Amino acid sequence: MAKQRVGFIGLGLMGGPMAANVARAGYPLTVYNRTPDKAEPLKELGAEVVSSPREVAQHSDVIITMLAETAAVQAVLTGPDGVLAGAKPGMVLIDMSTVAPAQSRETAAMLNAQGLVMLDAPVVGSTGPATAGTLTIVVGGERTVFEAQKDLLGSMGSTLHYMGPQGSGAHVKLCFNLLVAAEMAALAEAMALAAKGGLDLKQVGEMIAASNISSGLIQRKVSNIVENSYEPAFPLKHMHKDLGLMVNTAASLGVSLPGVGVMHQMFTAARSQGHADADFSAIYNLLAGMAGLDG
Repeated sequence: MAKQRVGFIGLGLMGGPMAANVARAGYPLTVYNRTPDKAEPLKELGAEVVSSPREVAQHSDVIITMLAETAAVQAVLTGPDGVLAGAKPGMVLIDMSTVAPAQSRETAAMLNAQGLVMLDAPVVGSTGPATAGTLTIVVGGERTVFEAQKDLLGSMGSTLHYMGPQGSGAHVKLCFNLLVAAEMAALAEAMALAAKGGLDLKQVGEMIAASNISSGLIQRKVSNIVENSYEPAFPLKHMHKDLGLMVNTAASLGVSLPGVGVMHQMFTAARSQGHADADFSAIYNLLAGMAGLDG
């Protein structure tokens, strides 16, 4: 049985390696990125590079979007060169961007009105798992659509979780990233306290990383702080955006998240100080600066 034709839109730090894994799995692949040079490596894997989302839709049975925010998703869907201009009834859109659950449901309603179906399927993991094809993928939408797309999703992730109706994947992703932000903020504060007290950050980091409260995240990010090196695996601007989504979603649900509010302000300050494109562990530099330490 022939594999379905796949379109992929959004070839950034995460989308590029994810699309490469789709191609390696043998799916006929058509790709588009606003910055065309990011699509070049996929040509070597047999992907066809086109000049608009509309052309992606014309060549595809299912389209994956991996974009920074809802505005970017809407931009590639609508307009004369958007996905909807080239889509056929029955086409599936899998949005793997991190957006608010309400935004995901609004996008799905717009697509459903045009005869398309949608899954929200954001990912857990950063550039390493994206390259290795070992992401965790949390999915919302119709169960039958999820079942039909499990093989495609499995080319990008080793663990798939069907979470429920439309928007459920997006909702779970915010819950997960809340924990990620809190763990990173706590590590940064602990290291700032250590540095201000004159302790050797390398020694402190080794002790924390080897302790029974450590995690994979802590073990990876301790070295960023110790070495003052913040090559982005997950850019700070994206965590800032996600914290804003948590604030707004919590407000709409009547949930009090005081810790999220504080972290959002911390990441707002770090972004305004020029750390937007650094790894989100660069939140340490904000705290170090507030303490009068060198970054």
